[in-house]
Amino acid sequence: MTLYIGFFLHIYQPPTQKPEILKKICKESYEPLIQLLLENPNVKITLNINGSLVELLNFYQEYSILNGIQTLVERKQIELVGSSCYHAILPLIPKEEIIRQIELNEEIQCKILGENIFQPSGFWLPEMAYEFGVIGPLIEKGYKWTVISSVATTNGDLPENYIPYVDEGFQIYFRNDLLSNFISFKHPTVEQLYKQMTLKKDITKNDYYVILAMDGETFGHHVKGLIESLLKPLIVKVENNSKLDFVKISDLPEIFKEKKKVSPVPSSWSTSAEDLLKGVPFPLWADPENKIHDLQKTIMNHAVFLIGLAQKYYNNTQKVTKDVQTRFLNARSWLDKGLHSCQLWWASGKPWYSSEMILKGLNQLILASAEALKVVLLNSPNNLDKEKAMKIFDEIFNAQKEIFLLV
Repeated sequence: MTLYIGFFLHIYQPPTQKPEILKKICKESYEPLIQLLLENPNVKITLNINGSLVELLNFYQEYSILNGIQTLVERKQIELVGSSCYHAILPLIPKEEIIRQIELNEEIQCKILGENIFQPSGFWLPEMAYEFGVIGPLIEKGYKWTVISSVATTNGDLPENYIPYVDEGFQIYFRNDLLSNFISFKHPTVEQLYKQMTLKKDITKNDYYVILAMDGETFGHHVKGLIESLLKPLIVKVENNSKLDFVKISDLPEIFKEKKKVSPVPSSWSTSAEDLLKGVPFPLWADPENKIHDLQKTIMNHAVFLIGLAQKYYNNTQKVTKDVQTRFLNARSWLDKGLHSCQLWWASGKPWYSSEMILKGLNQLILASAEALKVVLLNSPNNLDKEKAMKIFDEIFNAQKEIFLLV
């Protein structure tokens, strides 16, 4: 019998990332990871690369990475999945914005990597931030499965020999948090990892699978030398052991035929059992005790409202001037990027981690709101809507001032 190892790597950089940091990560992590896969054609993994990063790699001409991904997909070594283009935490934004983030991601991937390369069936929820409400938009857009944290299991039963689902036709797999975090934070040898993967298991009797999901940047950037000390020897061990095999997540239903319905709880891959007991499923992005998070969410929600109001008048105006068109498209683009999760994460420290990254994200939302307000003022014949838009913008401006004073 066989232990199937489903490696799920997630690579992403925010649209505000500094070019020198991006170059460093490319050299330390992305390039060697791609090269390792190219040199080992029997290795299969699942990969998420958000449209945000695809866009950056293309802009900064990191073509060897993009070309390597294309080659690996063509060789059927990796499968790509869909995601939120700019890494928005999907449970924190309305359905319309979820759909837009998905469509933007698909547009960028198909344009840069190719329609024949980007044909995903699975979906990466940024930070594995899950609640049942996000599944509807995924099904609507044609996705078949996702992976979430094992903290979301309600009975402690971690599926390993059956296919879990929440809706007919939509599967929800669970990453093994213990093993994934063991790799990310303890940096084990391959023998230590193998011992943990097979602990209390008799792999001579039953097939089972384990899903190891983590940031791809863990290898080489966050943890120097982890490619050489773990991934390379793991590949050798799998090649020399007939009871081990790498598998893409979407291949699991072909191996494991039994299915069971599950009811995961709202959570993320950074959510603890204690957080769940407190009713805080997304502590690093929506902590009710974090004043900065509260202000950031207010600004995000208000920005979404203003862009929606601006779009109504933009769409209903028979002849839009070039100035108004430019302002609306700029507002829409800044909001798309300004919804990224990083500004919330950088505010999650007590105190916050980086005022620079908080304010970079804030600036995108302020620019989006200001341009949307101008579209409303220029196009709306409704004075009540104009007054409401001005009031909303005043609330945004006041929240911005509070953030400046806090950080």
